[in-house]
Amino acid sequence: MSDFRVEQKTLFIGSNKIEFQHPIDNVKNCGDLYIVLIDSPSINNIYAVNGKAQIVWQIEDAGIVYSIVNDVPYVGTRITDLNQIVVTNFNGVTYTIDPDNGKIVGRGNTK
Repeated sequence: MSDFRVEQKTLFIGSNKIEFQHPIDNVKNCGDLYIVLIDSPSINNIYAVNGKAQIVWQIEDAGIVYSIVNDVPYVGTRITDLNQIVVTNFNGVTYTIDPDNGKIVGRGNTK
């Protein structure tokens, strides 16, 4: 895994960089990917970026999986010991994400 750094809207990975439309809230390593949480009012604001600073996937829309209105952004991410990605939205709903493709594989609540 290359070293990375964040400057506002830009993620630098080694000598590569990618710029997002909104500021970057945080970045977590998950295997060979960088999981990027964008500080944005829009939904589906989590991306996986590879070591070449290319977007591999954007998180799947929870509304498609669970037939719900998904109208709030994600506010937190964590990587489990099993290398699963767990994200939390503004309403306190958590989703487990497959790191290979950004698909939602589970759901829970924090409240």
